[in-house]
This record gives sequence, C-alpha cells and structure tokens, in this order.
Amino acid sequence: MTHPRIHKLKSKLLPWIGGLLVIVVLAALWKPLSQVGADSTHVRAWIEPLGPFAPLAFFLLNVAQIVVAPIPGYPVQVLGGILFGVIPGSIYAVGGMVAGGTLAAWLGRRFGRPWLEQRMGAETLEQWGKIAHIDSFWTWWVILLIPLGDIPYFFAGLSRISLSRFALAILTSRGPFTVLIVWAGDSVVDLPLVWVALLMAVIGLIIIAGFSQRERIEAWGRAYIARQAAETEKS
Repeated sequence: MTHPRIHKLKSKLLPWIGGLLVIVVLAALWKPLSQVGADSTHVRAWIEPLGPFAPLAFFLLNVAQIVVAPIPGYPVQVLGGILFGVIPGSIYAVGGMVAGGTLAAWLGRRFGRPWLEQRMGAETLEQWGKIAHIDSFWTWWVILLIPLGDIPYFFAGLSRISLSRFALAILTSRGPFTVLIVWAGDSVVDLPLVWVALLMAVIGLIIIAGFSQRERIEAWGRAYIARQAAETEKS
C-alpha cells in the first residue's frame, strides 16, 4: 500500500529537486561564469592544446553520450557552442548526434531484443515493443520530436527502416533544436553575467516542466506509436 504513495511523492519532488540542482550548480559556477563573460577567449583557449583533434574529440563525445554513457545531450551541445562557436559547434554536435543515433540503431538491429532488454530493461522493451512495426520515415520523424531521450535510437533497430533514412530523420527532426542549443552556448560566452543567470533560470524551469510532465509525455508517445503500429499492420 505504501509503494504507490512513495512513487507518487517521488514523481512530485523530482522536478523540484532537478530545478534546485540547477540553482546550486549556477551558484557554484557563478565566479567562473563571470570570468567567461569578461573574457570570451579564456574558455576557448582550453581546447587549443588539442589542436585539430579538438573537433574530433567533441564529435566522439556526442557519439559516446548516446551509445556508451548516460550523459545528457543538452549540456554537451551547449559546450559545443561555448568551445567552437555556433557554426562549427553545430556541425560537430549534429554530426555526432546523427552518427551516434544511427550507430545505436545498428547495434539494436545487430544484437536484437536480448541485447536491448539487457541494456534498457525488460519493462522498457515491453512498453515500447510496438515501435518495431513502424517503418515510415515521417512517423519516425515525429517520434524523434517527442522528448524521449535516447530510447528511439536503439529501438529503431527493431524496425525495418533503412539506417540512411533513419539518419536523415534524426538530422531533420532533432537537428534544428540542437543548433538552437549550440547557439545558446555560443551566446553565453558573450552575454553579460545577468543574462547568463536568466538563461540558466529558463533552463531550470524547462527541466522542472519536463520532469513534471514526463509520465504524460511518455504515455502519449506510447499511444501514438501503438496507433501507428496498428495502422501499419492493417495496411
């Protein structure tokens, strides 16, 4: 009897904990951020020792944050804007995202359901299993717009959509928003500290809103996928 109540309490508290964490991080980084605003070249000088390997390292970081490590993508994309600027940073971030997402789909296709169950969990695989029936480019394009994290990348391997078309779906659906995040990172370097604080506050509010509506978003996503899978089976 106590488990549902505890779960419900955690669901309510998690968004506020996430927002509080953003505030704590902002407070801890207040002094370094003030130095960034004072001298934009100071931050980008960090990567000079890497030389031409810096873009490659950042590209591989974007691939790894999807395939290997559970690193949130947005901070990495913001970092791309800070370190490289909006145009090069967008190229490296979007390229790494497309490569990482396509590689995740290939791994899911290569090793199949047992591997996905081991990586994602049996419950997650059961919830999103119907995604295997979807082969439409435009349906995958919409699925990738839903804020479901890296789940669609791996489960795309269960479908019959070609990897080249899936890569194009990633590029055209998630690419523009990634460029926007990179632009935000590039803007942080030249913004006054007060505006940096406001930007961080907005990000904190987005985190709170996203976490608070996560269950509804996932439920809508599963329902949408189930409808599309049913239509595919009928045709």
